[in-house]
Amino acid sequence: MRTVGTIGAALAVALLAGCGSPGPTVPEWTDGMCTAVRSFVQTAVAAPGAGPAPAERLQAVGDYLGRTTSAVDRTLGDLDRLGPPPVDGGDTLAAELAGGLGEIRSAFSSARSRVGALDPADPAAVERDLPGALEPVARLGSTTGPLAVVTGDPELGPAFRASAACGDLTRLAEQPRSQSAPDGPAGVAPNGAAGEGGGG
Repeated sequence: MRTVGTIGAALAVALLAGCGSPGPTVPEWTDGMCTAVRSFVQTAVAAPGAGPAPAERLQAVGDYLGRTTSAVDRTLGDLDRLGPPPVDGGDTLAAELAGGLGEIRSAFSSARSRVGALDPADPAAVERDLPGALEPVARLGSTTGPLAVVTGDPELGPAFRASAACGDLTRLAEQPRSQSAPDGPAGVAPNGAAGEGGGG
């Protein structure tokens, strides 16, 4: 015969079954989000080193675009594991954030394909066509960054401003344009971070 204690323990297990640990608080989620995005921005603002020859320059820019595309993928994976923020409309906000970062990824991927199509054996063509190949990334500097949906939220915005991780992200995103990749990838950070809302 089961003891009362055994029955009570079984009941407790049954009641708690399926109940995971509580999700992150607003500050915890915001810190996690900024940490995830910061890893991408660190890659994006690191200009590729390149020699004077057009072929070397082409290789360096192609490698940079590949690294940055991979960094966006890692950030998107980290955000997916983090889940939506614990605010009203959190699922929608998370989808908008992921969608904005997905557009950034598409720009880098498109530029990478264009750069890869250039012929390193034709220096004149590289000099002429490389800026145009990078145009999808260059356009990002004139768009509203995906972090605007976070910084504009009445709960997440204050948490963003109070977060050390988000402060680091903001400072990183505001690094001088001269540190960006040549011929276009300036302003590639999700510029919603810079100025807490983006758009310029």
